[in-house]
Amino acid sequence: MGTKGKRMADNEPKDMRDKRNKIENNTKKKVKKEKKHSKARTIAIIIISILLIFAIIFGVLLYIASSTLGKIGFESLDESQLGLNNDLYNEVSNNVSQSEFNSIKNVALFGIDSGRSDTIIIASINQTDHTIKLISIPRDTYVSVEGHGKTKINHAYAYGKEQLALKTINENFGLNISEYVTINFKGLINIINKIGGIELEITKAEMEYINQNVADSYRLSGKSNVKKLSSYGKVTLNGEQALTHARNRTIGNDFYREERQRDVITAVMEKVSRMGLTQIIGLSDSILSEVKTNLNITECIGILTEALGNSSDYLNSVESKQIPSEEAGNGSGKGQMISGVYYFVSDLDEASKAFKDTIYGKE
Repeated sequence: MGTKGKRMADNEPKDMRDKRNKIENNTKKKVKKEKKHSKARTIAIIIISILLIFAIIFGVLLYIASSTLGKIGFESLDESQLGLNNDLYNEVSNNVSQSEFNSIKNVALFGIDSGRSDTIIIASINQTDHTIKLISIPRDTYVSVEGHGKTKINHAYAYGKEQLALKTINENFGLNISEYVTINFKGLINIINKIGGIELEITKAEMEYINQNVADSYRLSGKSNVKKLSSYGKVTLNGEQALTHARNRTIGNDFYREERQRDVITAVMEKVSRMGLTQIIGLSDSILSEVKTNLNITECIGILTEALGNSSDYLNSVESKQIPSEEAGNGSGKGQMISGVYYFVSDLDEASKAFKDTIYGKE
């Protein structure tokens, strides 16, 4: 207010001045109220928009599940014939509560080559602490296979597919795994190519191995244009190159090979996690068509929804190891020739304890 206005206000009768002040205060309150309502409307619109986005995403996930069921090779198993350890919780109750025990989902991953499970990995997803553990079982591990005596663990799949393979794992290591995902090596090539390759750290010797042997993987995928690597270090591998790398048992021993396989799977997980929902939807048909499983799709949607909300936690907490191994405390053993055949002979009781401690929280 200017000097002139101030003088006029000072000369105003008191009743007029009070009336004017009242009008000004009411006007200020009205403006403030309108701003508050406008802000509330804006917040409401944002909240509704977020809820709609979540509803759309959830609807899309349901759509993916229902529309691609025909693409997945579902094959149920007889749980009474899986050798499940029904006393497992009692054995690990000192390490984990009943609720956390129930929140841990263990799935056997089988990579098939020439009718045998060339790759066996137990994927353990803990929905309480948001961790993932990938545990490789060496394919030459000397175990008991029902009806076939002592032999290599990967023979169980050849003798009785997933049913006998799971029973062999459960009975030799005291576990209760009833679910599986199986993919053949050609399918692994297709999946990695569909996601645009994976990034891995490889040595010069590993690069040379890939270049020398990658033609075999190209024959498997039916392609004639063989692509070789021109550098080592941090590189992007296509499906054929990644499979060749995972199969490498020349550089280092078979344990290094198991580690390479886990590295490939972890890299695939990380690549998919960085993709947008539209990209994942576009990949779902082609990826799921490469898979055979008995997983409950409804339960998986719940796990997927929870995992999407905590993806950074999960991906920052991926643990990779091998059981049994040459390391003490992990079913320590060593390679032996028995009747002219190579086996990895280990302490299965020690390996069983290592499995339980790794999955259920005590290491």
